[in-house]
Amino acid sequence: MNNYKFYKQEGNQYIFKNQPVFVTVLCIIFLIVAGLLFNSVRILSYVIIAVVALILVNFFTKKFIIDMDRMTITGKHTIFVPARTYPIENFRNFHVLATKYMGFITTNVMLSVYFEVNGKEKQLTIGQALTQRGIQKMVNETEDIMNINNPENGYPRPL
Repeated sequence: MNNYKFYKQEGNQYIFKNQPVFVTVLCIIFLIVAGLLFNSVRILSYVIIAVVALILVNFFTKKFIIDMDRMTITGKHTIFVPARTYPIENFRNFHVLATKYMGFITTNVMLSVYFEVNGKEKQLTIGQALTQRGIQKMVNETEDIMNINNPENGYPRPL
């Protein structure tokens, strides 16, 4: 049995662990800004507090599950979108999106997985990190769980 940093294993299901540190830091920063603005711009403070509540609700409803018994991946990235399930055989590639501040300071890196279903490209977001190194570890664990880098599995993806 492997010990994964980003996934919790329950039988042959691998459940992505949400990242509470990132969400906590973001919420604290927003609440500090709301507190500083409360006396001068009260309505904006209420809006920021509502955004914090939305971030927290979204944190607890987000899920990404790799089920190796059913050979499917299920993901739900936000409360506004229903959960979607795709077969692993429809997997095409990973996509890493890095957001840079002033062109050189990385502020956010997001990892998504792409599927081709009925000729259309579909996407599920796996997670985010502050560095590309963290995302690379996330990719490595996900590839290991999906067993897509093993040449004996007959997976048609070029490496």
